[in-house]
Amino acid sequence: MYIYANIDDRSLVINDFLSQELFNKISTYNYEANRSSHEENVSDAWPEDLYKDKSRNVTMKKIMQDHNLAKIEDGKITADDPIFEEFFKILTNCPFLPYKKNTKIILNYYEYSKFSGINWHTDHTYTLNYSFYIHENWDDNWGGETLIDTKRGLPLSITPNPNSLVTIKNGTAHKVCCIGG
Repeated sequence: MYIYANIDDRSLVINDFLSQELFNKISTYNYEANRSSHEENVSDAWPEDLYKDKSRNVTMKKIMQDHNLAKIEDGKITADDPIFEEFFKILTNCPFLPYKKNTKIILNYYEYSKFSGINWHTDHTYTLNYSFYIHENWDDNWGGETLIDTKRGLPLSITPNPNSLVTIKNGTAHKVCCIGG
């Protein structure tokens, strides 16, 4: 585990976040078979401006979401599977990230398919937004980069590298580029 990038103290990229063994378990977990009854299309639950561009009549493909694979509330971990408990233990003990026992963290699974993405937004109600990339490999030509607004002109780009964790502070504008694949 090491810090790959610190973007203006607004975003942090940590590579090799998990041990290879735990990463393999999480990346091969059968999310499809274990979907909760709370499954929904994110684009049905999120504001339209996150996935539609009305000025150009463009709508990105829906992103599938499964709520609450695990959560931490008041220091107590609740998880559908022990591998997510292990994930949270590493997250809360990570020397690069702040964690307080009164923090609430919810682990959701998002499945981005071809022609899906998220427009510019801030996660204004959350202190930190975490994105953990569970895919086993990635081709840079597929897209899917997370862009971080640096307020200096051009945004910085984070490639979705396997076994990396991206944190984005509250109020930081960011987007997920459309997956082309």
